[in-house]
Amino acid sequence: MKLIMGIVRRLKLVFMVGCLSLFISLQTAYGEDAWRADFDASCAQSNDAMSLSIPELKKLVERCDVLQKTIEKEDETVRKVFLKRLQLCKNLYIFVLESKAQEQKQK
Repeated sequence: MKLIMGIVRRLKLVFMVGCLSLFISLQTAYGEDAWRADFDASCAQSNDAMSLSIPELKKLVERCDVLQKTIEKEDETVRKVFLKRLQLCKNLYIFVLESKAQEQKQK
């Protein structure tokens, strides 16, 4: 009986340490990648770029510039992947912005 109780206590301890480690690692991961939520929100609007107004597009381009500075501080792999994806989103917004501006001039 004492043996079983000892095993149960150790299992509880291992479980608690595991949960604590998971909690700490999630906080660390979220803290390091807080910019990803802004990245996702910014690039998610690329599907609707044509329906956005000129001020909205300008704001998105500015957000991309701010994000670029943040992503440049990340490690090499993350930096390469996300900077490329961000640049694609930004280029699309700039293209649509220029197209809409030209369209307004012609009216």
